[in-house]
Amino acid sequence: MTFTRREFVGGALALPTTGAAREARAQTAPDWEPVIAAARKEGGVTLSTGLESPVVRAVLKNFEARYGVPVNSLVGRPSEVRERIRVGHIANRQQVDVVFGSEALTNIRYNDDKTVADVPAPLQADLARTSLKSATQFVPQITITYGLMVNTSMVGPEDEPKGFFDLLDPKWKNRVLIDDPRTNGPGHIYFIGTRLWGAEKHAYFHMRMAAQNPAFVIGTQEAARKVVRGEYPVLVGFTLPDITPFAGLPVKAVAPVEGCPYILYGCSIVANAPHPNAAALFIHYNSSDEALVEYAKAGFGCGVPSVLDKTPADVRRLIDVKLLGTTDPRGQDEALKAAKAVYG
Repeated sequence: MTFTRREFVGGALALPTTGAAREARAQTAPDWEPVIAAARKEGGVTLSTGLESPVVRAVLKNFEARYGVPVNSLVGRPSEVRERIRVGHIANRQQVDVVFGSEALTNIRYNDDKTVADVPAPLQADLARTSLKSATQFVPQITITYGLMVNTSMVGPEDEPKGFFDLLDPKWKNRVLIDDPRTNGPGHIYFIGTRLWGAEKHAYFHMRMAAQNPAFVIGTQEAARKVVRGEYPVLVGFTLPDITPFAGLPVKAVAPVEGCPYILYGCSIVANAPHPNAAALFIHYNSSDEALVEYAKAGFGCGVPSVLDKTPADVRRLIDVKLLGTTDPRGQDEALKAAKAVYG
């Protein structure tokens, strides 16, 4: 079992589309040894991602040590990732093999840019072992979840908000900081993700939240610092994995009882990838317990029970959570207008 660029482009190794065929694939463990040998012969793999986190660097280092396949990592904003691959595709000089990115962006790249290859059949087992599911041609691996950040010096345990609706209590008027939902960022994901409640409940909550006269901030780092400094007792639209650098400080991350808005992250193989075997091998590794435990310890969610069992309790409470809704770039403009209409 090895792959060629022609097989990826032509779809010869694409996943089966029927339920019975998918189940049969999942029950047959693929032999990865030929792929490992072919990946080493290819000489390396190039990964592009918008997730700039130390844990990504740690996972790449572990992959190189395990398989002896060097990784060239290209980190940039999602728009830069998309454009780099699109240009390479048009010029027929593709340099990127794998994208570690969001489900939403992968879907656009697949349907509009035609720069995503179908997931090869041997990765079906990796798809089957996670509860994270997607109709997009990529392998879901982690979630980036959003919730609350609370200053524990300013908020006692008896007053700590357990969820979004707790913040509608009059005692929180003029005291809530929100990552601005009227522009792209965590605050907008909070606005979009809560649409899963339904139109009536969503409108009721956000109109009442706006009446609380919250303050707004743009920039995730500055938002967190304002809470750490005690300028505000609570932040809405906090990226839960970002709590790690604040260990030892009087702040905590809270996963709302109503659920967490989220982004689904995973790997896709680039159409006409120059190193297809190395690409498939990396995706397989990035789906393994060894890699997912690293992500989980850094606060990223996953859908593999064996990984959750290996995660410390203080971290597990932030990653083994109920999920709300996620983003859809195609409806972004309309959603931004809706947020501006509510929050001014």
